[in-house]
Amino acid sequence: MPLSVRKIFSTITGNDQLLWISLCFFVQAVGNNLIAGGLGATYIYFTYGYAGGLYSAFTLVGMSATALLMIFYPKIAKNFGRKPLMRCLLFLSLAGYLMMLGSFLIPAMAGFWILTIGYMFAGFGQYGCYLIMMISILNTVEYNEYQFGRRDEAIIASVRPFVSKLGSAFIVLITSVTYMIFGVTKYTNEISALENEVTLRMISEGQKLSAVDSLLSSVTKGQTVSLLLVMVIISFAFMVISYALYLKHYRLDEAEYERICKELAKQ
Repeated sequence: MPLSVRKIFSTITGNDQLLWISLCFFVQAVGNNLIAGGLGATYIYFTYGYAGGLYSAFTLVGMSATALLMIFYPKIAKNFGRKPLMRCLLFLSLAGYLMMLGSFLIPAMAGFWILTIGYMFAGFGQYGCYLIMMISILNTVEYNEYQFGRRDEAIIASVRPFVSKLGSAFIVLITSVTYMIFGVTKYTNEISALENEVTLRMISEGQKLSAVDSLLSSVTKGQTVSLLLVMVIISFAFMVISYALYLKHYRLDEAEYERICKELAKQ
């Protein structure tokens, strides 16, 4: 049976815990994905050069920790409550982001690997919080049934992908504004134009790389540092805000969720 817009709206707005965890998830999703949304690639191109697949190495190593977390999260979650675990993940991400900031002071490829390892730690913490938020959204199904006598699983399950897309749109906005403020747009536009020319076989790959190197030689140190500061500080700030909102407003911790499930089982 098709769901009406009114039904969807009333379910989401009527469930206070769903509303709060959706806001927490949105803020966390922005912090989690901001670096991968374009700022990270541009920073690496500006700092370490366009050729050589460095950004691929950055993302591969940086995101490798998330694969391990997916495997071991159930075991980790058994030994920590969600909120204490989030606190640990917050400090782990802080260490990673500090490494990323410090990488700028380390020359050449050593700085790149410090940046990449820092991103791996930061990503581990961020993705761990993402998993907790995702589970927390699903737990509002039982809360909804407890409060209103309806599970409304389909509606509640659809909230996460919707909020993720909303977060992606916000990341594009932050990235675009950052590029405009610090004069980066002209470089990204010219690089895109050169890539299109290679695709159309108007120039060779070698000519493109030579033109990009020439273009990037005019990037200032201030522009590069600004990109690093934005992607690190905003990412971590959004993580902290999400954590603070979760602590203050999300009440469905393990004990409360178990109590609700027991109450439902009696019915």
